[in-house]
Amino acid sequence: MKAKAKTASPIKRGRPAGGATKRLNTRFPAGLAEKIEYAAALRGVAVAAFIQEAVAERADRVIEAEAHWQLTRDEAANLAAMIAKPPKPNATILKAAKLASRHVVIRS
Repeated sequence: MKAKAKTASPIKRGRPAGGATKRLNTRFPAGLAEKIEYAAALRGVAVAAFIQEAVAERADRVIEAEAHWQLTRDEAANLAAMIAKPPKPNATILKAAKLASRHVVIRS
């Protein structure tokens, strides 16, 4: 008796991979919900998996964009000048530094 060969499905279906560790509840306008359901159906995945993938991609783009400074040439020149010759601290800066020093622990 021959065993049936398992065929791998090219499309993952069902719940998203990994165990659920935190639930985020959100509501979508009816038109957007229908669009999401349609797009998930076109991909052949569960709505939750489709939303997870889309949100993860968008979150990665936002985090990447915010991880780097984007300066104009003038801003970069001003920053370089300030680093080369920093302005003298005024009373407000000195007060802020004193307040901040209360929260700093120097470890050796």
